[in-house]
Amino acid sequence: MPIFPSASSLRLRLIALRRGLLLVLLAALYLVLWHGPDTLLGRTFFVVHLGLFMLWQPFVHAEQRLSVTSLLGVAALVLVGGVFLKGWIIALWIMMLAGIVGGKVLLFGARSPRLFYLLALAFLVVALLLMAAPLAVPIAKPPEQILWIGYLGLPLVLAVMTLLPQGQETDSTREVVDFVYSLFVFLLLAVLMLGSLAAMLLFGSGYVEALLQALLLMGVMLLLLGLAWNPHSGFSGIGGLFSRYVMSIGLPVEQWLQALANLASREEDPQVFLEQACAEIAQRLPWVTGGEWIAGSSRGRFGLAGGRRWEFSHDGMVLVLYTLHALSPALIWHCNLLAQLLAQFHADKQRALALKQLSYMQAIHETGARLTHDVKNLLQSLNALCSAGIEPGAESSLEYQSLLRRQLPAITDRLAETLAKLNAPQSISAARWVIAAEWWRDLRQRMAALDWINFKTKEPIAGELPAEVFSGVADNLIRNAAEKHLREPVIRVQIELVRKGTGFELIVCDSGSAMVEAIAASLFVGPVVSESGYGIGLYHAARYAQAAGYQLELSENRAGRVCFRLARAS
Repeated sequence: MPIFPSASSLRLRLIALRRGLLLVLLAALYLVLWHGPDTLLGRTFFVVHLGLFMLWQPFVHAEQRLSVTSLLGVAALVLVGGVFLKGWIIALWIMMLAGIVGGKVLLFGARSPRLFYLLALAFLVVALLLMAAPLAVPIAKPPEQILWIGYLGLPLVLAVMTLLPQGQETDSTREVVDFVYSLFVFLLLAVLMLGSLAAMLLFGSGYVEALLQALLLMGVMLLLLGLAWNPHSGFSGIGGLFSRYVMSIGLPVEQWLQALANLASREEDPQVFLEQACAEIAQRLPWVTGGEWIAGSSRGRFGLAGGRRWEFSHDGMVLVLYTLHALSPALIWHCNLLAQLLAQFHADKQRALALKQLSYMQAIHETGARLTHDVKNLLQSLNALCSAGIEPGAESSLEYQSLLRRQLPAITDRLAETLAKLNAPQSISAARWVIAAEWWRDLRQRMAALDWINFKTKEPIAGELPAEVFSGVADNLIRNAAEKHLREPVIRVQIELVRKGTGFELIVCDSGSAMVEAIAASLFVGPVVSESGYGIGLYHAARYAQAAGYQLELSENRAGRVCFRLARAS
């Protein structure tokens, strides 16, 4: 059993204790301010406070290992805090800590976590103004009554924070801090501190009066800055100019993009993909409370509909987002980009679904075309039997009756197999295998009326072959040769069955004219236009043979010798 917890379990424990760490961290800071930076207890509590901050800080993950240089830097920081601690260091540290907490306040939509971090920010502001400021600058000392309000009120704030319900934070695995808001809070506190000191020195005011004067001046300046930022008078103001340069706002957009990519890789249905992706928006983006989407005839809702309404439309898809507060231009740009990406993924899913349906229809068409040619081959066999039956004396001929007894059951079986494929297509592995000698004998008897065909083989023929594959190829090649014989009556056709290893090869050659190169090049790639049709029968026979592990090829193509070869694929 390991003594020390693993990095992943440590990270999960720190995440679960995140709020508790912040409470203890603030309590340690309060004890530092109570005892003062010059006492041994004050410096000891400050070191404890730094250790708790390292466990709570949201910048470096708990599972990450620190290098030797980083450890030395942390040790130096602790040494400075423990030995050279001064009042101005505490004040500066509180302003930085308030900036970090303030950068997290606006990222929470739930009431309980938002109130928790607002109280933490209030604790730090009051501790800075009432307890840290007198330690940094002795003249900035409030009256004893107000000072004791701070000493007694801060523990009450911690008690209220402890009693708040846990609630659901935006992200349970990773903290997010908005750098811009953090910097803004830090600068506000710095201006407030320095403005109060300036008012005390310039106007001779007391600390409380100087603090109120600085707050009033800051309020007026912020009001003027807000008007200049968004003046509502026909031009964009400073906010529009600033948004052109600051388009990345450090919010968890990349988390939603990662979730969108993972969802796109595992979900194929466009509507289900859109529903789950929109649900991820309400979970991942803290400023979004809910929304709705419209894509063609489908529509849906997610989250809570209320607050400010923002509509984004791309490629026939409309995405509506609801937020509690008005979005900044940078956030509007981000949301518009998210809607555009979502519409693009949804359109890709729709195209993939349409392509899948088209492939399904193509498979149905190819199956029907191949079975049609199987029926044509059966019809050709029946025509051969009928041709033999009209010969004089065929009715009383023992050879003709024997031929009927052998061929009619075979034709019936082939027709039954064709209908079975049409009702429930089977795999090639379930195809019928027959004795090669019997198949060869039946082929010769069926084609006995065609005196321009010569059959050649080496006896004896031992082994089995897939009857449907060889029959389909042989019937298509013989039919094509018969059509060629009508145009060129002098040609002769030779059909040869050769044993090769564990399989057989079927070679069909004719002595007619060579095939046109353009047709020969695309003969088995797809249906081709020929003099007597579209060449679709030979194309499907080749596809069926390929599925069975055989290959049909044009082995020779020259005047006087045009040969096709069916053999096992190498």
